[in-house]
Amino acid sequence: MREVVVLIGAGSIGQAIARRVGAGRQVVIADLRVDAAESAARTFRDAGFTVTAAQIDVSSRPSVEALASHAAALGPVLNVIHAAGVSPSQAPVATILAVDLYGTALVLEAFGREIASGGAGGIGKNL
Repeated sequence: MREVVVLIGAGSIGQAIARRVGAGRQVVIADLRVDAAESAARTFRDAGFTVTAAQIDVSSRPSVEALASHAAALGPVLNVIHAAGVSPSQAPVATILAVDLYGTALVLEAFGREIASGGAGGIGKNL
């Protein structure tokens, strides 16, 4: 089984980090917008990565837990890059708190149970 790198949030910063740590590993790219996850996955695949796309709503415990279980089923989860987020220009305060604060807590909780020995997580946020 290949080691797994999970990218949550298919934006350019998260993709840059995943490219750096994902070589030779199974990469899972997840985003609320499945089309964004699939587009990023195609880009990674074209560059020679082994990659799958998934949908996630980081403000939903069942969604985050499902992604964590899916990733762990693929192999030992070595890295989790949490780069999903919204800004005041994109969403109201309640959504920002649900995604940027509560969502981060859910990701840390769910993937904290799945991260492999020697693995690490990273949060790319500007709160």
